[in-house]
Amino acid sequence: MMKRLLKWVGIVLGGLVGLLALATVVLYALGSAQLNKTRDVQAEAITIPTDEASLRRGEHLVAVALCTTCHGQDLAGDIEFDDPAIGKVYAANITGLGTTHSDADLVDAIRHGVETDGRELALMPTNVFINLSAEDLGALIAYLKTVPRTGNDLPEPELTFMGRIILATGMFGDVFPAEIIDHNQPFPSMPEIGANVEYGAYLAFLCTDCHGEELAGQIVDPTEPNSPWAPNLTPGGELDDWSEADFIQTMRTGVSPDGDQLDPKWMPWEAFAKFDDGELKGLWMYLQSLPAVSDAD
Repeated sequence: MMKRLLKWVGIVLGGLVGLLALATVVLYALGSAQLNKTRDVQAEAITIPTDEASLRRGEHLVAVALCTTCHGQDLAGDIEFDDPAIGKVYAANITGLGTTHSDADLVDAIRHGVETDGRELALMPTNVFINLSAEDLGALIAYLKTVPRTGNDLPEPELTFMGRIILATGMFGDVFPAEIIDHNQPFPSMPEIGANVEYGAYLAFLCTDCHGEELAGQIVDPTEPNSPWAPNLTPGGELDDWSEADFIQTMRTGVSPDGDQLDPKWMPWEAFAKFDDGELKGLWMYLQSLPAVSDAD
């Protein structure tokens, strides 16, 4: 009797090990497939300007739209994610694009998160950039095309065996924003640039990736164990007793009114510091116009 029981226990355990091994192989294959997944998108035809005012606007957008935060101050690329057990993801070298990419290629990459060969770009914040107006996207591309080639090409994402398994489970979150955006979303209209609510609302798309679609706060990166909470930016949150001057000073210096130093790893205040006063005032006006949401909601 005991021998028969042990035999069946062995069979069950062997079956479980086999199922686990099969699941591991399947997840690895799925993760590998995600790294190489392609998407067919049709780049919208937009005007790429060449006048000096547009190029200055494009240069400004590169600085404040967080391009330099990920791709480096010289735009020659940088490490975006590095964990020996999981792998590496690089922010690409985006210098010299005028000689390697067509205008349509750049629209696809920035607005749709798709490379020239159709691969979906990892960690490319397309969910943010799809909210750029056609005018601003054109100015951004116009400026990028003037940046001369610097440095070398960086590798494609390099995930370990475990990294590919975790990718397949979805634990990394939205690694490929091209998967979650509406690629048919129309361009927003371009508001008057300056200290007004409409322009502030337009700029606030830069805040939603960390602070949430309603700007009511959320965990910045759920996959990062030490990720902080991005505070509630509505009048019902942490900014309820701030003044406009407090807000602008914090964006300029990275130091909050109560003396806390903002960590640029989590809050890219150094990029926001490059907004002019009119832009920051417009953003503040928009934040103040939002319905007050309590932190507990």
